Amino acid sequence: MSNFLNLPAGYNLIVLDSVGSTNDELKRRALTEFADEGLAIWARMQTAGKGRNKRHWVSEVGNMFISVLFRPNRGMTEAAQLGFLPAIAASKTLEYLVGQLPELRYKWPNDLLLNKKKIGGTLLEVGFDQKTGQDWVVVGFGLNLNHFPSTMLFPATSIKDELGDELEIEEVVELYLQNLAELYSSWQRTGFGPVREKWLAYGHVIDEPLSVKFGKEHISGLFCDLDIKGGLVIETNNGPRRISVGDVYFAPITGEF
Repeated sequence: MSNFLNLPAGYNLIVLDSVGSTNDELKRRALTEFADEGLAIWARMQTAGKGRNKRHWVSEVGNMFISVLFRPNRGMTEAAQLGFLPAIAASKTLEYLVGQLPELRYKWPNDLLLNKKKIGGTLLEVGFDQKTGQDWVVVGFGLNLNHFPSTMLFPATSIKDELGDELEIEEVVELYLQNLAELYSSWQRTGFGPVREKWLAYGHVIDEPLSVKFGKEHISGLFCDLDIKGGLVIETNNGPRRISVGDVYFAPITGEF
């Protein structure tokens, strides 16, 4: 366990030099060791990092890779709302360390962008443990501090490349966990409403053109809202459309990805 960082009450941190995937390691501990809520795993490097839809996540030393275990007992539909917390926590962390960043934005459902390039992404995994009768939610987040992958479906960057700042990763981890814990406590007390308001303040703007790809299908339209359950609402040629899963792009999708 880590004892050199100021952690939120009830949280514990395991620091690893290398791991296959922080999410996989935390899921293992949740299922086989019945780990308590608030356990976090931070790895300096991942050898089998992954993003949404099982995409490979480049995980070299110098960026932040961290996963946190929650046991909200609120049902899997509500638990999925926790996927909005990491980007908000990370943006608050970055603005504390480097000052206000007007070009820091959220891309639905859970990416963090700087100058319309991806610097952070979330992997949320939810399950139910029949032995304990408890839901578990692993919230993984990767933040590009010092480098970024050059080949991605969406343009990427890092804090160092974009701003020239070299942040102390220990300070980033500490502040991120404090902000994440605060958001989680707020969500537990008051539900998704305040989280939604925070997301909308940095999220897509009204009438922003978006394309959403899910499976082999895609639809295009204008951003309308983030609904009270976390769904994306866009105005299409056929009227409003609510989307619960998909990849968002700012330009119309052409060709195959």
